[in-house]
Amino acid sequence: MIYRSLLMASLLLLAGCATVPSSYTPQQSNWSQREAQLQQFLDWQLEGRIAISTEDDSWSGSLQWQQLNQLYDIRFSGPFGQGAMSLTGDPERVVLSTSEGEIIGYQGPEQLMFDQLGWQVPISHLQYWVVGRPHPLDSAEQIEFDEFGRIKALQQSDWRVDYRRYRHYQNLELPDKIFIENHRLSVRLVINNWQQPEPISKNL
Repeated sequence: MIYRSLLMASLLLLAGCATVPSSYTPQQSNWSQREAQLQQFLDWQLEGRIAISTEDDSWSGSLQWQQLNQLYDIRFSGPFGQGAMSLTGDPERVVLSTSEGEIIGYQGPEQLMFDQLGWQVPISHLQYWVVGRPHPLDSAEQIEFDEFGRIKALQQSDWRVDYRRYRHYQNLELPDKIFIENHRLSVRLVINNWQQPEPISKNL
């Protein structure tokens, strides 16, 4: 009788443990802390290399990106400085500068780059993806975390974002190798350096 009672108690205890829901996995809990830090990381500068490929064309070169809250200055440069261009803007206006002059757009950097270069690069989302977080105003279809609570892969706005590597910067862990793609275009980004931004001198 004592044995049967102990057995029943053990089964009930196991059943109770199995039905207790867990609201957050350890990875999600770590992500909540990381996300709170990244939400305050609004001013930054990165330097690295970028490769852009479509079905019909490809381009690779260096990248320098300065972000001051919503104001950005993004500079692309091909091998030996050829094909240099820049995007400077904010949510209301963007200026594309090339060796042929400046073009002003009011429908966002994605539309301006597509009209002038044929690239559909998600610049507005990249502002958040490059620091390792989803775009806050666009629902993410899927997020995968690694064991440290960092985003390992992200599906958002028809794009797949894979984080291949992170590095330490100040008190944060920031991406330094990112693959981004959809059915039209792929972007490979390797970040060599994170640092404090310089003043953006372009007047919008």
